[in-house]
Amino acid sequence: MCGSRIVEAGYAEPGFIDECIKREIEYPTGLPSEVPVAMPHCMSRHIKENCICFLKLKQPVSFRRMDDDEQVVNTRYVFNLALKADDHLQFLQRLMTMLMDRSALERFCEAPIDKIPALLSRELNVGMSCAD
Repeated sequence: MCGSRIVEAGYAEPGFIDECIKREIEYPTGLPSEVPVAMPHCMSRHIKENCICFLKLKQPVSFRRMDDDEQVVNTRYVFNLALKADDHLQFLQRLMTMLMDRSALERFCEAPIDKIPALLSRELNVGMSCAD
């Protein structure tokens, strides 16, 4: 769902979706934090512009855990990252730090979806826009 929205909004080409799925199979991204999340991503030549697609699900889905791929984490919150290679590691580190902060993560869980871009900008100190 996220990959399709990223492509539809013009931030990546369709090949980005398959690359995210392949990476998720090999290197899962389920984060067993106090509020479990997943952050599928990949470094891809198909990324045109950096973006994050944040998904709040009504029902949890299972992602294999990044620290133990034999275990799963059930989450309702997904951060799909489309980041160019130059920005990838630094941004991923900032996002991981934020996700380990329970109060910051709870703000995402409670915020209306239209407030998420501003919240991401503030929490990660980056510019964000919203593609409805």
